[in-house]
Amino acid sequence: MCMAATYKRKYHYFGRNLDYEISYGECVVVTPRNFVLEYRNGIVDRTHLAIIGMASVIDGHPLYFDGTNENGLSMAGLNFPGNAYYSSRRGDASDIASFEFIPWILGRCSNVTEARKEIESINLTDE
Repeated sequence: MCMAATYKRKYHYFGRNLDYEISYGECVVVTPRNFVLEYRNGIVDRTHLAIIGMASVIDGHPLYFDGTNENGLSMAGLNFPGNAYYSSRRGDASDIASFEFIPWILGRCSNVTEARKEIESINLTDE
């Protein structure tokens, strides 16, 4: 089972385990501020925060397992089989594929308050 931990005193520490026996070609990936990110909902994001984390890069698109943005907001995609719900696409800008969730939030939000507000407005899809 996956897990994540964060520790913040003077500095911010964030970590997680990727509880798989195989590799997906993951490595440390830096998505620079304003690097063009194209989402399946048709949005092309040219103005987002920088992100660093563990990801596989497929066709030039970072598929993050976890990450932290330039303002210190961190998140991880943890695997809890059978405990997540994904919706069908509605065909609008609120549709975010599950594999796009981390860069979508970390690219747009500077803190947990902003992330909670953003999450309320999205439809996490089953793509």
